[in-house]
Amino acid sequence: MGMIHRFARRYFAAEMKRLGLPATAFPLIWWLLRRDDISQDELSGDFLVDKGTTARKVAKLEEAGLVERSVDQEDRRIKRVRVTDKARQLVPDIRAVMREWNEKLLDGFSEEEKEQALALLERMAENARAHWEDVVEPRSRKRR
Repeated sequence: MGMIHRFARRYFAAEMKRLGLPATAFPLIWWLLRRDDISQDELSGDFLVDKGTTARKVAKLEEAGLVERSVDQEDRRIKRVRVTDKARQLVPDIRAVMREWNEKLLDGFSEEEKEQALALLERMAENARAHWEDVVEPRSRKRR
């Protein structure tokens, strides 16, 4: 799984560069296109990365004209992130990149194997999500 992840990161970085976007734009911009108007803190939680990493990545997207940041009207400590029209126009291109990657990964699979593989990966993702607390909690208890 780690190897597939590393290949995917390289593939998406190359494709983002080809589209004239920052190499690291793919996961974040795809997420924001589905969850527009989210706080930077929520993004950090969704991606399981620290706030500084999120701020740097969002800044690159902002420089590229793909997102805008603004201060939350109800809580001035919160920075909200919204995608721009420029980002929305990229949806067909980004979907094509995703479709091509999926086709490459599933090359030579029968339809039944494709369905099984996707179902198993979805279950694994759900297990990871469900057991995340088990992983984080014991570490935080040790520090107390």
